[in-house]
Amino acid sequence: MKRMKDYDKKYSSWLGIFNPYETFHHKLNPKIPMFDLQAYKLNPRHRHVYDKLFVVQSQYIPGGELSDLKDPQFPIFIKPRWGHKTASSKDCYKIKSREELAAHLHKKNMMWSSFIDAKEGMTDFILVNGEIVYQLTYEYSEKQYGFADVWKYISSENTPPYEVVEWVKKHLIGYTGPLNVQYRDTVIIEVGMRFARSGMYLESTNHKPLIDAINHMWETKTWSCREDLTIQPFYSFKCWSPCPVICLLPQHVIDMVMKSFGSMCFYEYYFEPTGKSSTVFFQFLHTNFDTGMKLKVTIERLLLFINILFIGCCALYIIGHVLGITYKPLLWIVVALLVLSLDNSLNVIYNQITHQKQFIM
Repeated sequence: MKRMKDYDKKYSSWLGIFNPYETFHHKLNPKIPMFDLQAYKLNPRHRHVYDKLFVVQSQYIPGGELSDLKDPQFPIFIKPRWGHKTASSKDCYKIKSREELAAHLHKKNMMWSSFIDAKEGMTDFILVNGEIVYQLTYEYSEKQYGFADVWKYISSENTPPYEVVEWVKKHLIGYTGPLNVQYRDTVIIEVGMRFARSGMYLESTNHKPLIDAINHMWETKTWSCREDLTIQPFYSFKCWSPCPVICLLPQHVIDMVMKSFGSMCFYEYYFEPTGKSSTVFFQFLHTNFDTGMKLKVTIERLLLFINILFIGCCALYIIGHVLGITYKPLLWIVVALLVLSLDNSLNVIYNQITHQKQFIM
């Protein structure tokens, strides 16, 4: 299955599908780690930040290994302990009872902590020798899909909580490079030595002095920028489906809808489970909140429609077959929807199939 990704470039070129990560005018140095495992290997002195149990206990929040949990005070939150070994929200659950907990006790390398019922936030920091030289904070929506935000507001005027800044100064002494910190209210929940979404938000600012300053920091391990690094504010929206995504909207349809609503250049299929069957499936950027929300609803309704149509046609065809009635147009609709889903990059199709396996397993 993974080998299909090797042919993605040729396949996408044949269909005329663009790579969203090639839309940026100014690019970060490719040697800057984009993923947690890369960053973990590059920074042996500061690997402790990937131990989520250390992060919890360093803030004096109740928590421990799931295998050692004896008498929990519900609700609690469980998740994989090591941040460089996992991605998205897989195996992250709010647990309200012993019955819910029993279904997860067999899982290895899991931890628990008190559930922090508060609004989430996130900050990308740049540190030089342990000193914070730049920050970009992402303000999250009050409403969430499970543990996923509905939207983020990205602005130079946003600032991280004081407690988060002090934790970074205390536990990243001597560190130089990018740092992403996620938190609820003032409690840090995850830390990674890379930028959010592989630096996509920063590159989307289209701010040359900022990207140049970051690249210079990485190459020289110094920070000497004197230019104005204020960015134009924008929003990141996530599209959500109440059911697993079987059929995808064709990329060329997505392109037309994005263009008609005036979205920013970067948008992509992005799969993130938000419950037992619901999922985030797409994200895009827009400078206007109201227009962005209308675009979000449009994409959600289009995708829900084609998936309901697919499931309905499958169900009616099967029922008809059992009753001895063969209605071929239903089968043609099913096949057509699956063929239209192939109007996407092989990377997207692979990620969508992998995402479906999470629900099945």
